[in-house]
Amino acid sequence: MAQAHVHLFKSIYEKIVVNEKQLQKIREMAATRTGPIVFCPTHRSYVDFLILSVVLLFYKIDVPHICAGEDLMHIKGVSTFLRMCGAFFMRRTFKGDPMYKAIFTEYVTQLVKDKTVMEFFVEGTRSRSNKFLSPKFGILQIMTNTYFDKQVDEISFVPVNINYTRTLEDTSFPGELTGNPKVKESLGRILGALETLRMNYGSLYLDFHDPIHISEQVKVVAAEQGPSFNPWENKKDRMFFNNRLGYNLLFFL
Repeated sequence: MAQAHVHLFKSIYEKIVVNEKQLQKIREMAATRTGPIVFCPTHRSYVDFLILSVVLLFYKIDVPHICAGEDLMHIKGVSTFLRMCGAFFMRRTFKGDPMYKAIFTEYVTQLVKDKTVMEFFVEGTRSRSNKFLSPKFGILQIMTNTYFDKQVDEISFVPVNINYTRTLEDTSFPGELTGNPKVKESLGRILGALETLRMNYGSLYLDFHDPIHISEQVKVVAAEQGPSFNPWENKKDRMFFNNRLGYNLLFFL
């Protein structure tokens, strides 16, 4: 099946370039991990949801559970397909629904405790300008809380840079960047993107960076902040650390 998906992407792109040296390091780390591995890719296209899973499967690394936005959850057919590819869905905000927040938090916490391979987009939504967006901290906070609450011994975040010569959705981006309303995700829009399977969109590049281990990152921040820094007990220190980690993940991208 991995071969079939690779052939599908090859029909769209002239070439797919993968940092195999880094992937080998990640495969070795995955075999001996003491906690979850969380892939944190850039987000520029619908293709992002699938290409990383296909590449990891092709190189015999566990396919990740993917955190996707709720706008895709409401598209009939698409949500089912993404669930089959390992996706689960997250609302843009938890405000006004404490029950949903509690259930979602417990679900992600259990995935982390089970040392699963996961994937989420630090920027939260697709960038229309190819520039980085500010990081979102909701799911990141849930993950780091498991470490600070001593439920896991380690969390390894892997920044992944996915670059395209041209994205499938690029025709709508100029209008949005000049002030037009953001195009709402829909089945018709996605099917329209699929029509481009007959076209060639240049090259696709995946670069895997060195993992950021939360235990090492905490030591770095603690050395800078001094002995009073205690995210295990101080919520403000946790917030500071999450902010620092979020921007570090983008920096490495």
